[in-house]
Amino acid sequence: MQDLYLKFTDEAEAQSVLYTKVPTAWDDEGEPTEWYDKPNFANIDVIGVIYEPQEDPDVEPVPYDGWFVNVRVVGEDAAPLEPFSIDPQPYPMRVWG
Repeated sequence: MQDLYLKFTDEAEAQSVLYTKVPTAWDDEGEPTEWYDKPNFANIDVIGVIYEPQEDPDVEPVPYDGWFVNVRVVGEDAAPLEPFSIDPQPYPMRVWG
């Protein structure tokens, strides 16, 4: 078991790494018409945008660059996630219970 804290450029990049598009419906010619995003990992926790902590509640929140996702790898190949793995500090961290 390995917990990975991932930072992607945006949601689309995360989707392309974490999910595989699988057809679920076809037209009369056999062409796919509907798709399902099949997770490539059993334990995916999408966090999304993380904001810098602010002392003053009247200050506009400032987002960190990136799209954040935690993945707990249990028996899967984690190699595709390695380029996106970060040290969770200084970003606020949500952990697996």
